[in-house]
Amino acid sequence: MDALTEPSPVVAEPPGVSRQPLDPRVRTLWQVVALLATSPLVLALLVGGLIVLVTGDPGPGAGLVAGAVVVVGLAVGIPVIRHRRWSWALTDEGLELAHGVLVRTESAIPTFRVQQVDVRQGPIERAFGLVTLTITTASAGSDGTLPGIDATGADEVRRRILQRVAVDDGV
Repeated sequence: MDALTEPSPVVAEPPGVSRQPLDPRVRTLWQVVALLATSPLVLALLVGGLIVLVTGDPGPGAGLVAGAVVVVGLAVGIPVIRHRRWSWALTDEGLELAHGVLVRTESAIPTFRVQQVDVRQGPIERAFGLVTLTITTASAGSDGTLPGIDATGADEVRRRILQRVAVDDGV
């Protein structure tokens, strides 16, 4: 086999490191947020489509209604794909994040750069029992956000990150 057809080597995770998916509830949360954000557009398409259908020309009216169905389908479907593409791992060196649907982003936030770990929870997240961890570092380019963490386990994740920071600082 030549280099072009040879399979790429499988990169194994370091011992003791397992990639974690986001909580499945975040998928539903993202769907609710997307449906709320697109509801004015969907409503306008449906009303416009019904008005055109009632006035007699079915072609454009059906197209507007179909457009509304497509928007709702995207609002429900994209969060499913987005959830599948998210993973994270807390290693001895730091926090590793991997996400992205069209553009894949894999980043590592070294613990020696971590300055602050915030837990944020908006009203919709609160309803789902989820929080978002925001990691602030000494370098603005290596800040990170970890959404969809179970609210009851978020303090443990935050504590583990800060514990590793304390070890790196020699505290």
